[in-house]
Formats: sequence, structure tokens, C-alpha cells
Amino acid sequence: MKITVLGSGGSLGVPAAGGFWGTCDRNEPKNKRSRASILVQSAKTSLLVDTSYDLREQLNRTNTQQLDGVLITHAHNDHVNGIDDLRPIAYHSNVKLPLYANQETLDEIHRRWPYLFEPKHGNIYVEFIQKQLIENYDKFTVGDIDVESFEMDHTTILALGYRFGSFAYCVDVADINEKSLEKLKGVETWIVDAGAYFKEKIGTHANIQRVMKWAELLKPKMTYLTVLTTHMDYATLCNELPPHIRPAYDGMVIDMDSNTR
Repeated sequence: MKITVLGSGGSLGVPAAGGFWGTCDRNEPKNKRSRASILVQSAKTSLLVDTSYDLREQLNRTNTQQLDGVLITHAHNDHVNGIDDLRPIAYHSNVKLPLYANQETLDEIHRRWPYLFEPKHGNIYVEFIQKQLIENYDKFTVGDIDVESFEMDHTTILALGYRFGSFAYCVDVADINEKSLEKLKGVETWIVDAGAYFKEKIGTHANIQRVMKWAELLKPKMTYLTVLTTHMDYATLCNELPPHIRPAYDGMVIDMDSNTR
């Protein structure tokens, strides 16, 4: 199995609209970040996690023409607003794409994009998404990839984390309860939200201190930080962090079989 980081940025991306780089070095390619999303692939199966604003460019950059399923963490704009870009993928594959999410997220997506799920205007708009309801601690299989979901506290909304064997993805999380931490035990490679950086007060995203506390508890071999903002320069992060915690970057590929990137 391999993991491709399609996007590693926060909700504004880096640079933000208007060309605002913040404290990020604009000459460092790894500071150019689209909104957070990943691609999880085996030899037979491709799963997308979240459909960001930047999905079209992300799929084109990785030459992704077929998906076996789409997993959504939660319904905030930066994680779902690219969902219409799944249309050509579904049409060219001649299938309805399975969309996996909890009930709250499915309801919100259906409210905003009803034509994804049902024909409109005499079939001018043809549905191309099929809902797949998952409970917040479900285990299920897509193709030959086993998936385990678990709850995460994003302060304003309940988000889902996903585990794929020895890899886990926790994006947009302020806190993780004990039950979900149990689900993460044994993970060897972990991508986790650290968007609050070194802020003392945690709002909707974990800070690095909290991530380091979780990493000490879970002891993954490698932890990669995502949801990186314009205040989180790549080289600065590398200097600030221990070697087993690194910033993710757009286009980063993790080969789970050889545990390399």
C-alpha cells in the first residue's frame, strides 16, 4: 500500500489568495500547499480521502483516472467543496462512486449538492455518487483495503479519522478521546493535523505540543504533520521537530511496504 499526500495545507492553502506566504519561504517548493487530502492505494484499489477545493489539480497531478471509493472526514468547505470534480472520474469509469461518511456529513453534502445523488431536470443532471453510511467506529473494506473509522473532536463538528492497517490519517482534529486513541495503537505511520502550530490555546486544530504528546503515547515510527498554514515554514519545522516527526508536503509518497518516502 502507498499513501500520496495530495494536499498538506490548511483551509487557505499556501500561499493564500492574494499571494500571501506569511512566514513561509516562497522559494521552497514544499511550502506550496493545496488543501489537505490523501490518496490511499494498493495494487488493485484507490481510495480518496476528502474532496478539497483543489481536487481537480490534485487528481491531474497524480494522473488519477479511477477511484474505488471516496472517504470524507467531515463537511467543512475545504474538505468537500471539490466534490463536483468527481463527475468525470465517475462518468469515464461508468460507475456511481461510493462516498463513505457518517450520517451528519452525508446529510450536509446531500443538502448542498442534491444532484450528486438523484437525477434532475429530466436526467439533464445524472447522479454519479452513491452514499455509503458508516458509523463513527465502523470497520469496512473497499476493494482489498481494510478501513477503520473513529471519532475526532474538531470543536465545531465531529470529524472522522481513518486507519488503513499500520497507517492512520487524522485531519482537522483538536482532541482525540480515549476510545479513538485505543484505535490508533499499533499505528506505524501517522499523518495528523497540527494546524495550531505553537499556539497555547487550541481552537479547532491541535498544536504541536499536543501532537508530540500523542506521538509519545502511540509511538508510531513516523509522524507527519498536515494542515500546515502560512505560519509554518517547511525548513523551520524540520529544525524545530525531532527526526521522527516531520512536516508533510504536497506530492509526498509513503510506501508502506518499505516504509520509505
